[in-house]
Amino acid sequence: MFFYSPNFIVFFIVLLIPFYLFPKQRIYWLAAANAIFYTVHPEGFIILFFTMCLLTFSIVKLMCRPGWRWTFWVGIAANVLNLALFKYSLFALSNLKLIGITLPGADHFASTIVLPLGISFYTFEFISYLVDVRRSQTRQEHSFLQFWVFVSMFPHLIAGPIMRGSELFPQLGDLNKRSLGWSQIKYGSYLFIVGLMKKLVIADQLSPLVEAYFNKGYSINGTDSWIAGYLFSFFIYADFSSYTDMAMGLGVMLGVKFAENFKSPYLSGDPSEFWRRWHMTLSRWIRDYIYISLGGNRKGSFRTIVNLMITMVISGLWHGAMWTFVVWGGIHGLMLIIHRLTLGINKYSRIAIIRKSRIYRLVAIIIFFHLVTWTWILFHANSLHMAIFMTSKMLQANVVDIATHPYFWLAVGLYGLHVMEYFMRKNEQTIGRAWYRIPFPLRGAGYVLLLLALMYFAKGEEYAFIYFQF
Repeated sequence: MFFYSPNFIVFFIVLLIPFYLFPKQRIYWLAAANAIFYTVHPEGFIILFFTMCLLTFSIVKLMCRPGWRWTFWVGIAANVLNLALFKYSLFALSNLKLIGITLPGADHFASTIVLPLGISFYTFEFISYLVDVRRSQTRQEHSFLQFWVFVSMFPHLIAGPIMRGSELFPQLGDLNKRSLGWSQIKYGSYLFIVGLMKKLVIADQLSPLVEAYFNKGYSINGTDSWIAGYLFSFFIYADFSSYTDMAMGLGVMLGVKFAENFKSPYLSGDPSEFWRRWHMTLSRWIRDYIYISLGGNRKGSFRTIVNLMITMVISGLWHGAMWTFVVWGGIHGLMLIIHRLTLGINKYSRIAIIRKSRIYRLVAIIIFFHLVTWTWILFHANSLHMAIFMTSKMLQANVVDIATHPYFWLAVGLYGLHVMEYFMRKNEQTIGRAWYRIPFPLRGAGYVLLLLALMYFAKGEEYAFIYFQF
C-alpha cells in the first residue's frame, strides 16, 4: 500500500478513529495496524520480520543477565546474516561467477530470492537497540508488545527515518495519556500533503525523464549526462524526502514524533555538512555504530582516514549490492577525507576569513552541488563501466550547451524550490500564522485548488518510492 493509494487512506482512517476514541488501547491498535500493514504486502515477509523481532528481544533479555553478555554477538550476527542472505547473496554469487566459481544450485537460488520490504531499515534498528542496551544508552524493554510497536511502526520503517529506542520508547510509554486532537490532525495532514506534493508533482514527473536519459546507454553525450545527473539529483531528493514528510505527518497524527531526516542537503558547502543534512538518521547511525566503534578520530590521523573510508564504503554497500554503490560510498569517503585534511589550513587567519565569507560559501555550495550531482551518476548507473563512460562524457561537455539545454532551466527552477523549501521550513510558524489571517473563503479556494492539483497528478502512472529497493 503506497501512502497515497486509496487503500492506505482507508486503512489509516479506520485506524485513526478507534485510536482517538479509545486512548487507553492505543498501543494495541498500533500493534495490530503494524501487523496488518506488513501482512498485506507479499514482500513484507511478516513471519521473517516477526521472528527476527522475537529473536532480538529475547537475546537482549538474555544478555542483560549475569554471565550471558556474550549473547550480544549472537544477536548482531543473526541480524547481519539475515540481511546478508537476502540482500548480498546474489552480489556474492555473481562475483564468484566472474572468477569462475559456480556453486551448486546457485542459479535456482538466484531466481527465487526476494528482498523483504524494509529489511535494511529494521535490521539497523535491531542492531542499534542491541548496542544501545549494551552501552546503557537505552533501557531494556520488558514488554514485547511495546518492542514490536517500536520496531514495526508502519509509517517510517520501510524507508526511514531510522529510529532508536531512546527516542521512541518514552513516547510509546505515555501514548495512552497524550491529549490528541484537531491540532495534531491539521499539522500532520500539512506534513503529509507536503510530502504528497513532492512525490506526485516532482518525483513522479521526473522519473520518466530520468530513465529516458539513463536508458540512452552509450549513445549519451556529455550535455545529456549532466542533465541526467541534475534531474536525478532532484528526483531522488523529492522521492526520498517525500516519504519522510508523509511518515512524519502520519506520526504526528498518531501522537509520535519521528526524527528529522533531511535539511535542504543541496545547500551544503562541503561533504561533512551534506551528511548532516542528507538522510540524517542514517548518517548518525553510521557514525555512532560503525565509525565510532572502529575508533573514530581517537587513534591518530591515519586511522581516522581509514575509519572514514571503511564507514562510507559500508554506507555505500548498505544502499545497494552493486559495485557502483561501493564506489559511490568510497568517493564520498574520499571527499570527507580531503575536506578533513583541508581544515588544518583554517589556522591561517586570511584563509579562515575567506572561508567564512558569503562569496566563498556561495561558490562552495555551487561546486559541491555539482560534485554530488556527479556522484549520483554512480548511484543510478546500471554498471560501473556505464558510470565511468558518462563521467568521461561529462568532463568533455560544453558549458554553453548545458546552459542552453531546456532541462537545465528546469533544474534551476527545482533548485529554486529547494531553496524556498529551506526558508519555508525555517519560518514554518510565521508562515502558518500568516496563512490563517487570510479570510476563510480564500483559504477554502486554495484548499480546493490544491486538492484538484493532487487529483490531477495522481491520475498518472504510479512509481514506488526509490528507497523501497534498499
